[in-house]
Amino acid sequence: MNQPVPTSPEDGERRIRLRRLDDCLNVLEQAHELDMTLVNEKIADMVSDRVPTIHSGMLIAEAIEEVLRHQEPYMLQVRPEIASRRVRRRREPFDIRLLLQRR
Repeated sequence: MNQPVPTSPEDGERRIRLRRLDDCLNVLEQAHELDMTLVNEKIADMVSDRVPTIHSGMLIAEAIEEVLRHQEPYMLQVRPEIASRRVRRRREPFDIRLLLQRR
């Protein structure tokens, strides 16, 4: 059974910030899917409090890149594998027929 991993206040804040940036990204991607090419006033108002570098008149594609750039510091860093780490040997696949034969 998986136990929930305790989260720190910093982790909670990181998740909240990422969620808000994801919301901005969602708005911009929807605009892009509607074949909009420029950020309009309404979109700028919706996202500029979270990504202040986005403004009316900029390209939607550039605004998406800007949101992605703002997300980078909040992304979890994956640790590289440690060479000395013990690797568990694989077991042979379990064959259910062996268990059924015992009955």
